[in-house]
Amino acid sequence: MVSRGSYGSISLMTGRFHARKLSPRVITFYTMFIFSFSILVFLLYVRNISDDEDPRHPVLSQQFISHQVPELHVPYKKELWDSPFNHGLHQCVEPTAKYKAAKGFDRYLTVRSNGGLNQMRTGISDMVAVAHIMNATLVIPQLDKRSFWKDSSVFSDIFDELHFIESLKGDIRIVSELPKNLEGIPRARKHFTSWSGFGYYVDMRRLWSEYQVIHVAKSDSRLANNDLPLDIQRLRCRAMYHALQFSPPIENLGKVWLLFSGVISILNVLQNYYVYIMNLVIDKMMME
Repeated sequence: MVSRGSYGSISLMTGRFHARKLSPRVITFYTMFIFSFSILVFLLYVRNISDDEDPRHPVLSQQFISHQVPELHVPYKKELWDSPFNHGLHQCVEPTAKYKAAKGFDRYLTVRSNGGLNQMRTGISDMVAVAHIMNATLVIPQLDKRSFWKDSSVFSDIFDELHFIESLKGDIRIVSELPKNLEGIPRARKHFTSWSGFGYYVDMRRLWSEYQVIHVAKSDSRLANNDLPLDIQRLRCRAMYHALQFSPPIENLGKVWLLFSGVISILNVLQNYYVYIMNLVIDKMMME
């Protein structure tokens, strides 16, 4: 049996232990330590991003300049498409065995994108497919600066231009700008019919007999969603989900804000925990 005296001593020691465990100074110390550690991790991560950022893209390879179409290379995100993360799904971007790249090196398609950012992304992907159907070289599209997209950004400010060119070089030829010797020649200015199918753009090839440059005034909804050859649909997907990546500064800014939001979430949890513990300490002190 335990005597009342010994039981009282044990209770007193337990009470002292709990009081010491819930000391405001200890809680404050650990809270500040975790806060400082979170800030340190954040700063180190930001520094690594700035160190890893590509200073400038290298010049295009001589193989690309000489207009040689290499084999296709489609990026494969192992962490996304491998089991069990794929949930039975698979990528639908690989070309079929019958697929052939466009080789219209002396025919150019210039495009003025229109609409908001997402609408322009979709339109640019469609224009990649249209350039392939019409066997044309695609000039880097101009972004809309007048309707929804009211700023001075150019394609390379928003998207990774070299990645766009290189990732699609097995499909079509893409150049940053129209060759100087073609800037002053007459060109066909077209408003392609909305939701046009494969046959429509095959018929548009007749324009090449009179013009070397075709200018597309709008890019939105110019290509049908259905009844297209499988390889054309897959080319749209490659353009949209692989080729059109944001520029490195935007990608890095997104990573920083993602980490920053995580730090803020941790601090909110710590704040709630600190308030909870402090309430327990105050209640215990009032009871004593």
